[in-house]
Amino acid sequence: MGRKKNKKKWSELSGGQRFGVVLGALVQFALQGAALRDLAKRPKDQVNGPKGAWVAASFINTIGPIAYFLLGRKHNPAPAAKGSGTSASSSGLKTSLGVSIGKKVS
Repeated sequence: MGRKKNKKKWSELSGGQRFGVVLGALVQFALQGAALRDLAKRPKDQVNGPKGAWVAASFINTIGPIAYFLLGRKHNPAPAAKGSGTSASSSGLKTSLGVSIGKKVS
């Protein structure tokens, strides 16, 4: 005997179930879009493995894009730009315009 599957039509789903389906789809599309965009802009030397394989993997429900972001990208910290105003020295703080704030500590 065949086993009857418990498939529901959209109209048979509760409001919370419909919301869950729509939310899951939005998350999937957002992750995949972000992964594909990143792959398009990222040079191939900054990707672990062939870009085409990661494009294909991004179509695997949710786990593909997540795997790309965790495993597919090479993470190289960008060097800090000089004069960015984010460093503090013994002579005080410097603003983004290079103006010193504070006293010089000997």
